[in-house]
Amino acid sequence: MQRVLIVDDSPVIRRLLGDMIGGEPDLEVVGYAPDGEEAVAKVRELRPDVVTMDVEMPRCTGLEALRRIMAESPVPVLMVSSLTRSGARETIEALQCGAFDVVAKPALGPAEFPRVREELIQKIRLARFAQVKAPVAAPSRPPSKPSLEGVDGSRIVLIASSTGGPRALTMLFERLPSGFPAPILLVQHMPPGFTESLALRLGRVGPIHCREARDAEHPAPGEALIAPGGRHLVVDSGGTLRLEDGPTVHGVRPSADRLFLSAATHYGSRCLALVLTGMGRDGAEGAQALRAAGATVFGEAESTCTIYGMPRAAKAVGGIDAEFPIHDMADALVRAMRGARAA
Repeated sequence: MQRVLIVDDSPVIRRLLGDMIGGEPDLEVVGYAPDGEEAVAKVRELRPDVVTMDVEMPRCTGLEALRRIMAESPVPVLMVSSLTRSGARETIEALQCGAFDVVAKPALGPAEFPRVREELIQKIRLARFAQVKAPVAAPSRPPSKPSLEGVDGSRIVLIASSTGGPRALTMLFERLPSGFPAPILLVQHMPPGFTESLALRLGRVGPIHCREARDAEHPAPGEALIAPGGRHLVVDSGGTLRLEDGPTVHGVRPSADRLFLSAATHYGSRCLALVLTGMGRDGAEGAQALRAAGATVFGEAESTCTIYGMPRAAKAVGGIDAEFPIHDMADALVRAMRGARAA
């Protein structure tokens, strides 16, 4: 039985989330809190297995409460955020500070309830597999960055990530060297409305520009393009990027498999792919196809994954050349672009 604490300043939303969660035989709502200050106290008192946390609240915001919870009583925290620009921005920051995932807050109308309920329940259940990680203190000096000497700039980098991905991506991007020459195509499982804020943050912490991909464009060297939430990103026969609204794959859209499989067909051995933290098996089939086409695929090591699901699945089907902790991934990527063998 998973014990859930619901934190939201709206009594209507608290009741709605409680009704969604309380009907499940393996979930129990053990308490409610209307603001971050009370949430910190109730986490300390009730010791829930998972917390659903609003971002924008009075007295103590969800972000402030999250920082205190992760410092005092670490527990998986699922952010339940509105789709406002400020809400999305703060949610991305919360994911850097230790929240394990995000669900878009349901609108006060019945049309979206089934979708939101399914996603909420699924992610609460996933929390039992999450490695709770408190925020990492800023290093006394910036992380060392690999040299680009001898790097083949004709390569293209593909990245798949899900639960825990924003935090992993931040560590990867801040370690990329200035002048990184390859285009990066990125799939992060995230609801629509949040990927723009994630792209802006990655562009700030790293040396390369990052933004949401647009339909019918070509990837440019030294730029990172992220699939917009809710849309598949694929490469067509001419190397043009396409955004598609087709069916979900493995229950997700965008899907890393869609990107990887299309890139394997068009780019083949020029691809370097990374399968980072996340639940499920999205990316496994595509990683297998990439390796069969002569590409190199790295997985994030279990030691740094929030959930070691996607890399494990890719490794199980022979889709991974080597695994690295996320803080070593940039160096491994650059070495591969020089043609060095994986360590």
